[in-house]
Amino acid sequence: MTDIFEEVDQSLREDTFASWWKRWQWVVYGVVGTAIVGVAGFQVWLGMRDAEIDKSAVIYDAAFAAREKGDLTAARTSFTQLEGDKTGFNALAGHMLAGVEKDLTNDMAAVEAHLATAAAADKGVMGDLAVLKLAYAKADAATLAELETLLKPLLDSTGQSTALARELIGAKALAEGNVDRARSEFEALALDLEAPRGVQARVQQALATLPARKIDLDAPTVPAPAAPAATPAPATPSPAQAPQ
Repeated sequence: MTDIFEEVDQSLREDTFASWWKRWQWVVYGVVGTAIVGVAGFQVWLGMRDAEIDKSAVIYDAAFAAREKGDLTAARTSFTQLEGDKTGFNALAGHMLAGVEKDLTNDMAAVEAHLATAAAADKGVMGDLAVLKLAYAKADAATLAELETLLKPLLDSTGQSTALARELIGAKALAEGNVDRARSEFEALALDLEAPRGVQARVQQALATLPARKIDLDAPTVPAPAAPAATPAPATPSPAQAPQ
């Protein structure tokens, strides 16, 4: 009897599976097919991505070689092709174009535009360096407040780029006659363990040339707080007053 029940259950399972398969087989085929197409498409995309990187690398190498040979016009033409690149060469191209433009035309507006493009293209080290270069390029004409706004992303961070940014802020403050602000920035940098050695050496030299802090002798002297009055010790009763 048990064998019969098992055969019936098996038959029901087979019939149920067959019915389910007839209903959903094309969905299963579709899902499997989509997965296969997706994997194949991803591999094709990777191949295309590698091809794009290789193409950009060839352009960059040609531009760099032209720059080394002194053919600035050819270098600018090649680097310009990479400013809109999506494979990571755009930030590098912006840096290189800024240098080429400075040597070729000394057009500071164009130099600053290339550096701004490089800064926008990367949020890492290359972008930070582009912001620093842009600040250096603008330092003479910009005010201290304008430089602080430009360098704010670096000033709010830490690291070597931040140290360089603070050094520039200190130098600009000194140029504007704000000795106290310059001294404050330089003293902080002198104690900053993350600051490059070159920065620490320069700020030490700058601090040695700053005028001494002014001490206002006419400022009212704040009296030191009075010491609390001592609590008198209780009187010792004389023998005559001692209780019998």
